[in-house]
Amino acid sequence: PAGADTFVFEYEGIQMQGNQEAAEVLDALGEPVSYFEAASCAFEGLDKMYTYSSFEVDTYPEGDTDYISCIYFLDDMVETSEGICLYMTQADMEAAYGTDYTEANGAYVYSKGNGDLSFIIENDEIVAIEYKTKVDYD
Repeated sequence: PAGADTFVFEYEGIQMQGNQEAAEVLDALGEPVSYFEAASCAFEGLDKMYTYSSFEVDTYPEGDTDYISCIYFLDDMVETSEGICLYMTQADMEAAYGTDYTEANGAYVYSKGNGDLSFIIENDEIVAIEYKTKVDYD
């Protein structure tokens, strides 16, 4: 459930996090630049992707309600709550978040509550930032 101790992304005063009900956030964000939906592999219903100018919000269905599953940065016009954005360095990331991460194939993953914050680093440059929900598929 939202409100758990996890990573929060804030954009223009709108706070969002994994497993949060999507409707209120999507209403506050306004019309997306693009929208895509597909049959969910893990749930009954549709997975939905809302693309805004600098980030994407993905949702998953549970009953009649959509919840945020992922927030993905598209450019360096947005940053994490701790001030990290695309194209910064691993040292910047570690200064903000420390070294308590797991690393595999250039992906540095910090876990907190029911969410992960992932940084993909190539040539000491952050090339992807993603807030991802740990979803229970039972």
